[in-house]
Amino acid sequence: MTRGMGKRPARAALLAVGLAWSAAAPAAPAAALDRPPDRTRLDALIARFEAADSEADPAAYRAAAADALAEARRLYPPDHPEIAARSLYVAMGRAAAGEMDQALAEADRIIPILAAAPAYRADWRNALNLRAYILNFKGDHAASLAINERLVADYAANPAGVAPRDHATTLSNLAASYLEHGRLDDALERNAEAIAVGLTLDPVPGDVAIWNANRVVYLYSSGRTEEAIATAQEAIGRLGNAIGADHPMMANLYANLGAILFRLNRPHDAMPMIRRAYELIEKAGGGPNQNSAAMRVQFAQALIRAGQYDDAIAFLDAATPIIDAQLGAESDRALAARDTRLIALIATGHGAEAEALARGLIAVRDARLPEGHRDRANARDNLAKAAFANGDWAAAAGAAREAVALRTGMLPPDHPDLLLGRALLLRAEDRGDARPATDLVADARALFDALTGNAHLARGSAQAERQRPAYGWLAEIFARRGAVEDAFEAQQWAARSSLDDALAVAASERAAAADPALAAIAGKRRQLLAARQGLEAKLDANLMRPDAAFDLAGLTRELDGNRQAIAALDATLTLDQRAALLFMPSRLADLEAAGSRAAATVMITDLGGPWLVTAAGGGKAQQYLIAADAPVDALVGRLRASIDAGEKDAFDRAAAAELHARLFPGATAKWLAATRRLAVIANGSLGALPFGLLVPDAGKPGYLADRTTVSRMVRAPRAGDAGPDAGPAGAVLIGLGGVESGRAGTLMAMRSAGTARAIDELPALPGAPRELAALAAALGDDGARLLIGDDATEAQLRAMPVPQGAVLAFATHGLLSGELDGLDEPALLLTPAGGDDGLLKPSEIGGMTLPARLVILSACNTAGAAGTDRPQLSGLVEGFFLAGAERVMASHWPVRDDIARRLSVGMVKGMRAGEDPPAALRAAIAAVRTGRDGEPRADHPALWAPFELFSR
Repeated sequence: MTRGMGKRPARAALLAVGLAWSAAAPAAPAAALDRPPDRTRLDALIARFEAADSEADPAAYRAAAADALAEARRLYPPDHPEIAARSLYVAMGRAAAGEMDQALAEADRIIPILAAAPAYRADWRNALNLRAYILNFKGDHAASLAINERLVADYAANPAGVAPRDHATTLSNLAASYLEHGRLDDALERNAEAIAVGLTLDPVPGDVAIWNANRVVYLYSSGRTEEAIATAQEAIGRLGNAIGADHPMMANLYANLGAILFRLNRPHDAMPMIRRAYELIEKAGGGPNQNSAAMRVQFAQALIRAGQYDDAIAFLDAATPIIDAQLGAESDRALAARDTRLIALIATGHGAEAEALARGLIAVRDARLPEGHRDRANARDNLAKAAFANGDWAAAAGAAREAVALRTGMLPPDHPDLLLGRALLLRAEDRGDARPATDLVADARALFDALTGNAHLARGSAQAERQRPAYGWLAEIFARRGAVEDAFEAQQWAARSSLDDALAVAASERAAAADPALAAIAGKRRQLLAARQGLEAKLDANLMRPDAAFDLAGLTRELDGNRQAIAALDATLTLDQRAALLFMPSRLADLEAAGSRAAATVMITDLGGPWLVTAAGGGKAQQYLIAADAPVDALVGRLRASIDAGEKDAFDRAAAAELHARLFPGATAKWLAATRRLAVIANGSLGALPFGLLVPDAGKPGYLADRTTVSRMVRAPRAGDAGPDAGPAGAVLIGLGGVESGRAGTLMAMRSAGTARAIDELPALPGAPRELAALAAALGDDGARLLIGDDATEAQLRAMPVPQGAVLAFATHGLLSGELDGLDEPALLLTPAGGDDGLLKPSEIGGMTLPARLVILSACNTAGAAGTDRPQLSGLVEGFFLAGAERVMASHWPVRDDIARRLSVGMVKGMRAGEDPPAALRAAIAAVRTGRDGEPRADHPALWAPFELFSR
């Protein structure tokens, strides 16, 4: 059921925590006059004000407030509290328009009047709510917190006549105040109370959607990213039933979820959420407005991140005039739209136009914003990026230097925004050869230490995400200046993804559960990080509305003390405990020692333009940059297009040969040609491509897989890692498969009808039971434990002991993140049962104990394509590694049922004969291509190339 629009205007929260005030219905006069006034018109004006949207039409909102006050003055004497109650509307209008000082003065004037009139207690509370909102906005969080605590206490002491909705609003505001003070647990508790009260009301108010959206922000800003995503998805499902799926307030939840997914570099996952947000706003408003146009700007940002620059510009062409007309061409939202256009112009080669636009935006912001406002520095960042794209190193360095100077007076020395700005400046100076190489490298090392120090505080936090691009810039500088070891370390940080962080956090939680001492340290760390988040919130508030009296030095001292307290805790960690809590990159010596003279390991990393290649083995190493204009992504796209076309079309050998030449030029190609084993660590678009199908020589037949055994690693090897495993496989097989997709679809009780239909439409896999039986025969395991059909459940897997060295096989469908409604991780399809939804995800796998020697994901992936946010099953791979597996065989694209069986069974046969898994898979591929396994030849790479073997 769709409910009507509530009193609060619909707005997209945009990862901003919203304090709110309640516009309660008017109270009856304290005492009747001799002739009671006719309130008919006044009540209608009050209703008009409460229905107005302060954001969609600010002028109408303020006019409704003024009309209600004028009518109250006509009906009542000047000192009557009714006039004070309507003056509150005027103050609310001023606050909504950003006139905070005038609104605060009006609130302070009327609060004593309303306090003296018991019948107007609700208005008094609302006036206090407004005062708390304004004080919080102005950065006086302590005073705001005191008011909100006073209001909650007043509700408890005077429950008679209390409107539950007003009570819930105050609880929500108190939660926001607690968050500003770093009291995350208290914030979450009060927020949960507000939501619980709201859900008991009939009808459930739309504000509950905002309170849930705030909860998502609390969790995300504290580094609990995956929990924030899950909370948003759960709230969308629950509130869709409670207030109506089309309620405009639902836009807040969709907007926040979309913003998080975007910040996690998952633009394809973010776009449907953002689109839903602006569609709800436009439906409620009868068409586009500045609020929905701002959402369209965010959609354009996601398009840019996804590489769809022309589409982004088209969205901006539609959205920017709406914002200009309603808010003005120099409003914050209008300027944000132009910032987005600037990035799209740079990406489409219109650098001169971008640079001119950047200079204009600086002029506007300098004229309208006070010193210390973050957007003055941000505007110079954009000019530096535009000049950099034009090859104007001096202009880029000049703009970046100005940004650093501005931030130096605004921020503590180790703040991520300042470090990012310094890294951008260093990059421009490096390209322009503006300083001696020794100075550049020394500064880069100091910056890298500061960045990693921040990252070690809280993995996966919002700040850690903000500074992620700087690792790539520093890796590029190190590589250009010959600092190979430094470049390799920075490269590993640049290659890390949000999924890596999420799985690392899960691993540390598992380690803490088994180690009481580590758990105690982790608990103290969380408390210190929550306090730090409160300090950073004060700083962020001042950056948006600078206050000359802000005590930056004092706040910096508090942050330094907090950092020292965390460092003191970390100093008590053992080496193993430290590895559980902190990311420890490999050394170049580890990479060199990982292989023999006939083996090599290559790490290829997207640095956000150029690519960095570090190759080592047999005691030697090579490192080089691939230029940003090299068509790596385009070549991967061509290869995937020829694969996706299937076996009926010719494979694009020319693209496969050119990509090999780009990745492994000259001396590197000769060196690798002499190796018998090649381990590859690659991210970006290369994460979606099996390297075995590359063509080393365009003039000769064959593939890289014909020359060498290729395997994949999810991280660089470290000292102490086990070497290649050889010898027969263990005799224990645990297999799951034969899931009936139609039956699974009907059991998706926790998911939408659309999801159930999608599951139901997956093709049957009749060969899955046969494949599992053949795997058991290949292993010689008469006692194989096969979970087929209804037995292939998550609960059965959890209950099944997996012996060390076993083979764990899944013959089922693989699903990508975003392929189903609410599916934000890749998953394997099992049979739903009990409380399990039948979607086995990395976060669930990581909580299990599965010490298998080999995991076979013989999964048919129906949506794999280059360019999506998570193009392969690496999330599942890492989940199994977290659970204790040694190696995982996974696919990059849809796999034919019979080919999956032949490859997996052939590999296991080879392992039983004594080959290590990578060599066994290579032999199985060769047998399938030639038909030596007794079945028809399948020589097209679309058939034999999807599987790769991953190791830790």
